[in-house]
Amino acid sequence: MRVIGIVGSPRKGGNTATLVDRILAGAAEAGAETKVYNLNELNIKGCQACGYCKTHDGVCRQKDDMTPIYADLLASDGIVVGSPIYMSYLTAQTMLFVNRLYAFLNFGKPSTVPPGKKAALAFSSGGGDEAGYRKVLESLGQVLTNILGVGVQGVVGGGGNNEPGSVKNKPELLDEAFALGKSLVG
Repeated sequence: MRVIGIVGSPRKGGNTATLVDRILAGAAEAGAETKVYNLNELNIKGCQACGYCKTHDGVCRQKDDMTPIYADLLASDGIVVGSPIYMSYLTAQTMLFVNRLYAFLNFGKPSTVPPGKKAALAFSSGGGDEAGYRKVLESLGQVLTNILGVGVQGVVGGGGNNEPGSVKNKPELLDEAFALGKSLVG
């Protein structure tokens, strides 16, 4: 069992990273091997809409830092995607990752991603529109479900987390993230 984490925050070790790490800790306790990608540290270009992936079984022509993520997505049993909420939406880093998932989409056919994968989603925000922010992540969940065929197990996160480290002072949130991670295994 392997679960990978995708952190879409520009803050290294920030609140979103803490939630993703906590989800992965739950998965690890349940027996999963885990790995994390911090998107802000990677060189990932936008989709070029060249169509190469549509004629090459989901393989993207671009050879950037998305290449190993594609391989891990295909080989993993679970994925955790975390993004802070900026301007009431996902970060640019997260959106770039999501747009590159286009490689797995086959119009009128199943995704090139093997079935049976599970996902967990995490968010943090400085604002207080937690219900609205949760809807943003639920929208991301629909993309994962509809494009990749991944079963989203849940969304964890909250508002009022603008200060670095603030989620560490919210044990209920950390416990929820850990339990979500355990649900990815098995």
